[in-house]
Amino acid sequence: MMNRFRKWLYKPKDNVLNIINQIMDVCIPQDRAPRDFCVKFPEEIRHDNLAGQLWFGAECLAAGSIIMNRELESMAMRPLAKELTRSLEDVRGALRDQALRDLNTYTEKMREVLRHFDVLFAEFELSYVSAMVPVKSPREYYVQQEVIVLFCETVEREGKNVLKFIGNHSGP
Repeated sequence: MMNRFRKWLYKPKDNVLNIINQIMDVCIPQDRAPRDFCVKFPEEIRHDNLAGQLWFGAECLAAGSIIMNRELESMAMRPLAKELTRSLEDVRGALRDQALRDLNTYTEKMREVLRHFDVLFAEFELSYVSAMVPVKSPREYYVQQEVIVLFCETVEREGKNVLKFIGNHSGP
């Protein structure tokens, strides 16, 4: 029941953010904020309606709420949440203005509003998710990658040894 409520609550926000992301992919493809940090998120966090949840979280924080009894993190993120929600309103206003003009030409103001929103959203995404769940540090992520590489190299080497053994012990 609660899952259906969450989907109902976040779905319109996800739709709006998906459209904004599609516009940013066309309007500012080389100027998008890096999202490399997302690979550090636990698997259960990476899902389709994360963006809608982040938008909802930003609205709640901007209104003065505290997230998951994390008062210090909430207070620290509140200015960013306020700036993000303000920026989202700027994007929505710019998109309304753009809809009344040539849809194939993006103004510099539109590009700047989108760039600013994209940077703020990426910053908020990292801050919010890091406050909610343990996110691996760059060092932990590097060590995990090293273990994976070592495992793959070991499997490859042993596979070659097995093939040599079979080749040496096969019948005449």
